[in-house]
Amino acid sequence: MTKRKTQSKNPFQKVVKRSKKFIKKLIRTVKNKPNLKKCEDFCKNDYMVEMKRVIKKTSEKYNVPYVSPTKEQDEFTYNTCKKTFCNESCDGFDLFGDKQKQIEFKRKIKNGFQDTYSTDRIEMLKKKGALSGCVDVMDYDVFHK
Repeated sequence: MTKRKTQSKNPFQKVVKRSKKFIKKLIRTVKNKPNLKKCEDFCKNDYMVEMKRVIKKTSEKYNVPYVSPTKEQDEFTYNTCKKTFCNESCDGFDLFGDKQKQIEFKRKIKNGFQDTYSTDRIEMLKKKGALSGCVDVMDYDVFHK
């Protein structure tokens, strides 16, 4: 009798697992390793720090106690950053299997960036080390100090 692995019923766990799997694939397929390293540094040293600051500020605004993110939440944020900002072809966004939405999503990508990004935002992201902007992240202010 063999033991089967128990599947996690938590949807967040499934998303985290899928995200980790995609990031491993992304690392294997990216040809330009120095740019990927610079983008990973951007995620660790800029994006994650700024997002923690935004969450802390938001919790103060709504008078909710700030709770430091767990290691798993930090890893998910980091992988989300890599999927969004280090993914020049913007692969890995399945949009719940809707083929029409996938086609529309790909159509809105110009040179790795969503068409909602302004030229100034694209230049600043590239300056900081990002390779792409697959999704327009509203909470992240690229012009912060």
